[in-house]
Formats: sequence, structure tokens, C-alpha cells
Amino acid sequence: MFDDLFNNLKGFIDSKIQEVGNDLQKRFGVPEPAEPFMLIRRFTPADSTVTRGCIGIVGESWQIEAYDDNNQRFLTNSTDPLRNVILFEVAEPDVQECVLACQFNAKALNTEKPIKVSLGWRRTGQWGGRVTTSWFTEVLLTEDFQPYEARAHFKKEADAATVEISVQFESSGILQIKDIELLQAPVK
Repeated sequence: MFDDLFNNLKGFIDSKIQEVGNDLQKRFGVPEPAEPFMLIRRFTPADSTVTRGCIGIVGESWQIEAYDDNNQRFLTNSTDPLRNVILFEVAEPDVQECVLACQFNAKALNTEKPIKVSLGWRRTGQWGGRVTTSWFTEVLLTEDFQPYEARAHFKKEADAATVEISVQFESSGILQIKDIELLQAPVK
């Protein structure tokens, strides 16, 4: 009898957790595109990056290095990344709502933790404050280029936005990234 009661309670709790997860996915997740993605912009090594330091060109890819200043990391109790690199900024889409995708090939070298590549936007509010919203994908330690994609759900608001493609390092390491494309599709 106790086992039945326990199993019923466990099943009830599991179903409530699933409901909360589904609700969070609806609120903060990225919806499915209604049509195939269309290319907005393709970036090449001829395009200059927003952040300049420790970024070089190796063949057809950008090579981005993280700083590793252990003294700084131990002195702060911050959850901020070791280094945030803004690769590119573009004007917001000229639609009310869409799904954005950043597709690229990348490899992470000499890193302890995955390197995050983010797609998002920055808005400057009416009071001068800046709000950044982003979705990311993690690039794992690998010797070969692998395909990746980060998607974001864009909704136009009163304040104009700047779409950003950026990289966050949480440990020392090197990211090589190439074939960066920004795509857009209507929301399903």
C-alpha cells in the first residue's frame, strides 16, 4: 500500500514538473519556423568584427582567443564570462516577429569548458538602460570543424534593437569559427 501511494505521488510530481517545463518552453523557448529559413547575411573574413583584440584570420576562419587572467577570476565572485566577444552587429529584422538562426562551423581548442556562441539583440530603453536578450549553443572541445546553430525568437518592440552574434568564454581556450550565416523565417 505504501508503495502504491509513493508511486502515485511520484507520478503526480513528475507530471507537474513536465507541465511547468512545457509552460517555460512556451514562454521562453524558440518557436518552430513556418517556412524554410532565408539568408539575411553571410559573414566572411573580409568583414571586420566589433571586438578587435585577440581575433585573427586563419584561412577562411576567425580565430578568437580567451584571456586567462586567473588573478582577476579569483578576485571577483561574478558569474560573468571570462571574456565576451561581439563578432557582428546588424539592424533588427523589418518584421513584427520571426525566428532568427545563426548557422556556422566551429571548433574549440585548448579549453576546459564549452565555448558559447550567442545570437540575440541589445535594446536601449527610454531611460538609457541597455537590455540584452540572447540564446546560445555550446561548442565543445574538438579538433575538427563541426556545424552548429543558435536560434532566437525575435519580436519587434517600441525600442529599436541591434542583432548581435557573440562568443562567451568561461575558461581559457581558442575558438575557430567560419561560414557564419544569419537567417530568418516566419513564426509557425
